[in-house]
Amino acid sequence: MRRNWKALAVGVVCSLALLATACSSGDSNQSSQTSPGVTETEIKIGVAVSDLDGLRASGISLAPALTTGNLSKRITSYFDEWNAAGGFQGKKIVPVILTWDPVKPATAEKVCADATINNELLAFINANGMGAKYIQCIADAGVPTFFGDTAPLAAYANDTLTTIAAPVEVMAAAGTKGAIDAGTITKTTKIGILNGNGPEHIASTAAVKKVLTDNGIPEANVTSVNVNTLVGDPAVASAEAAAAVNTFKAAGVTNVLVGLQFTSSTGFWDNVTPTTFKYTILDTASSNCTQYGAARVKPSAIGATCYTVFGDSVDKNGLRPENDFEKECRAKFDALSAKTNDYPSKSYPGVPSGDTIKLADGTVLSSDYPPNECTFMWVFKRAFDAIGNKALNRESFMKAVRNLGSVDIALASDGKGSQSPGKVYLSDYIHGDLLTPASKDTPRSANGTFNGCPTPVNCFIPSTPWTKITP
Repeated sequence: MRRNWKALAVGVVCSLALLATACSSGDSNQSSQTSPGVTETEIKIGVAVSDLDGLRASGISLAPALTTGNLSKRITSYFDEWNAAGGFQGKKIVPVILTWDPVKPATAEKVCADATINNELLAFINANGMGAKYIQCIADAGVPTFFGDTAPLAAYANDTLTTIAAPVEVMAAAGTKGAIDAGTITKTTKIGILNGNGPEHIASTAAVKKVLTDNGIPEANVTSVNVNTLVGDPAVASAEAAAAVNTFKAAGVTNVLVGLQFTSSTGFWDNVTPTTFKYTILDTASSNCTQYGAARVKPSAIGATCYTVFGDSVDKNGLRPENDFEKECRAKFDALSAKTNDYPSKSYPGVPSGDTIKLADGTVLSSDYPPNECTFMWVFKRAFDAIGNKALNRESFMKAVRNLGSVDIALASDGKGSQSPGKVYLSDYIHGDLLTPASKDTPRSANGTFNGCPTPVNCFIPSTPWTKITP
C-alpha cells in the first residue's frame, strides 16, 4: 500500500498529542519530560555524518554534491516535514548534528561523548560509516542507536542498537558458508583472511575461522592478517594491506576472504589481479557490498562475490522494478534535491551516492537516493505512531520499535524486514552478489543495462536467490 508521508505525519501528531497531558503514575504513563532528549517543547535526536573534508584531504575522490551538509539533510529534511505538520506531541524535532573524520577514526570518540554526555538525546542515527567501536560506545550508554551498517554482537547487549544488517558474526559466517556451498572453498583450500583491528573486524575474523573449522578445514590452512585500521592513517592501513599479499603468497593461499573496507584495502587491491587469488568480500564493513563500494574498489576485485543483505538495482531481466516503498524514498530524495539544486536531473538507480554520470549520448544520470536514511525514518514514524497515549521516552520508544512486526527496507533484504522482541536488526534475507565490470566505454544493452550494471560503472549483480538469514 502506498504511503502518504504528510498525512502520516499529521496522523502521528494527532495520536501523540495525548502524550502532552500524560500525568498518571506507572511506566506506561510516565511523564515524557523525565526522558533524556525530551522537553516540553523539543525532542532531540542525534544525527552523525561524515566530515567529508577529511576524505578529500586524504586523496579520496568525492563528487561536489557529496557534502557534510547534504548528508545531514538526508535525515533532517524528514524532521522539517514533521515539524511543519506540528511535530510530535506538539514538540519540535531538533537534530543535533555530530561529525567525525572517516580517515581519523578516533575523532568518533567525540561523537560518542557528544551523544552520551554533552547532549541529552532521545535517540541517535548514523546511516553508515562510523566504526563499530563508537557505535557500541553510544548504545552501551543507553541511547537508542540506529546504524545502517553492522556491528559485533557485543554492541547489541543493551538492546538499544538497531542495525539494517545482521550482526558482524552472522554476516561473516554467511559469507564464508556461501563460499563453501558454492565450492569456492573446500577442505583442502589454503585460505587468507584480510581484516582490520577494530572490534567488528576481530569479531568477523573469529566468526570466519569458526565456520571454516566447523566445516572440516584445518586451522593450518588459514592465514589471517588484521591491518591497523584504528591508527587513523589510511597510508599505514594501505601499506599493511599491501604487505598481506606477500604473506598470503608465502602461505600458499589461493582464496582470500576480505572484510576490510575499501578505504583501507587499497594497498591489497593495488598488488593483486582478478586471478592472483579467488576473492570473497565479507559484508562486515561500511559500503563493502553496496553500489558505492563497487564503484570505488579497485578493478582487481572484479569477479569477487559478496553475500550481503544489501540489494541491487538490477536483476536477470535488466533494471529491477522498485517496490512502492522504494518509489516513495526516491520521490522524497528528488523533492529534496530539487529544492537545493544539487543535481542536474532526477535520481537514477545505481548511480553511486553523490555522483553524476554522463552517458555517451549526453544524458546525465544523477545520484541514487539514500536507502538507509529513508528506511530508518519510516521506522521512526511507525514507532512514534505506535506509542499512542503512552509517554515518549527511551524505553517506550525502543519497545515500540521492537514490536513493529513487518518492516519495509529500501534496497536491502528483498524489501522485507521485521522487528520483534529480541530481534536487533531489520533485515530478514541475504543473497550473493558478483562484482561485475562496467565503464564509460561499455555499451548500453537492449534491456537498459551496461554489461548487466544499471550504469556504466562497476556494480554488484545478484548471483544467488534471496534466502532467510540464519542467526
